[in-house]
Amino acid sequence: MDYLKQFSIPFKGMLDGVHHYTFELDEDFFRRFPASPFGPCNIQTDLNTDKQGSLMTVNINVTGSAMVNCDRCLAEISLPVAGSYQIIVKQATGTSDDPDLFLISPEENEWNIAELIYEYCCLSLPMSRTINCGEMNPAPCNREVLSKITEDKVNLEGNALWDELKKLNLK
Repeated sequence: MDYLKQFSIPFKGMLDGVHHYTFELDEDFFRRFPASPFGPCNIQTDLNTDKQGSLMTVNINVTGSAMVNCDRCLAEISLPVAGSYQIIVKQATGTSDDPDLFLISPEENEWNIAELIYEYCCLSLPMSRTINCGEMNPAPCNREVLSKITEDKVNLEGNALWDELKKLNLK
């Protein structure tokens, strides 16, 4: 059985009204997508749908935490994952230029939302993947990488070539 098949929502035959879906996501889900930024994680995605005829409003809430590489020292750190999104799904032919409008062919019986959930989880990660590790004991930081960064700053500041370049007045 295809693992991502469980992320299909029936569209044909779905009664009008509100429906609720919950998906528990872990590292196994994210391994299905190349270049995924997620390591071990525990993420819950709640979908609330309101279907009215051939139109469906979908509210997506993403919550949880994920292990990712720190932007500063590359150590693995735990970050919160949170976000809320709303999209419209319409049963019609063609394509949509609106990123919040998804068109489903009238011949389709179900809508697989695995890729959409993946994208919204990626958008829900903090843009800056760092933590305040100064208050943590022990800090998860990679001291070797941090020392190289500090060393490079010192070398850059004491470099005579850079000193001469700083004197240039470019207008």
